[in-house]
Amino acid sequence: MKKILMVAATVLVLPLTGMAADFWVGVFAKNAGYTDQSYTTSKTLARLKTKIDNEWARGYDLIDVSYGHDVWMALYAKGTGYTQQAYMHRRDLKSFKQGVEAYKAKGFSLINIEYGAGDWLGVFAKGGKYTNVSFGYTRYFENFEKLILKKWKEGAMLVDVEAAEGYWTGIFAKNTGFTDEAYDMVDEWEGVSPQIKKRWKAGYRIVNIEYTAGEWFLLFAQSPHPREELFANNKDIEDFRKSIRTYWKRGFYLVDIADGRD
Repeated sequence: MKKILMVAATVLVLPLTGMAADFWVGVFAKNAGYTDQSYTTSKTLARLKTKIDNEWARGYDLIDVSYGHDVWMALYAKGTGYTQQAYMHRRDLKSFKQGVEAYKAKGFSLINIEYGAGDWLGVFAKGGKYTNVSFGYTRYFENFEKLILKKWKEGAMLVDVEAAEGYWTGIFAKNTGFTDEAYDMVDEWEGVSPQIKKRWKAGYRIVNIEYTAGEWFLLFAQSPHPREELFANNKDIEDFRKSIRTYWKRGFYLVDIADGRD
């Protein structure tokens, strides 16, 4: 854990000036299990689909999608273990839920959910390590907390979160390799760094960072396999791309992307 704390000390002092507008956040990790990585940005869903298809043709799997600054950003990797993938978007959350069930019937698991420009977008995969994957949503955070506790009692862990249009949504799964989970809600970005540092010190890793309903939702998990982690934040997409390239050169993989505001 000493390596993790050393990394945190160097990353959490990144300048946060000029953060009144939206900005990008990326979580990076070593020993993420990937062998290579790429990303794309797109102004429209139609263009996003084309770029996803292109990356699939190059042998990359889609692992995360985020929307911010009127831009869709998609993250890809090799070495995921996936054997087949699909994606879907719907305007209505109930229709999205029906689509999730339809893909589940075909053997696909939902691995990522994102809301942007009026669309709920889901990423699916076959061949992943997670089992008993389920999708749930509620009105109000208090009800979502009850859903999280219910799933924990059933032995399932929360692996992705998204909140939009008055709904809280989550993906839950078993066989995650996590031994414990915890989450925190932070009002302002300046409170994110000390909270992450506190969780790192307690032996947790970052699973998911999301800007949800005006707050930062931080999801953590404990695992028998510690890894070095850090995160970076950039207001401009070009600066964010530079951060990605910098940490790639240092042996880190980008494992989670988010967009939010201070």
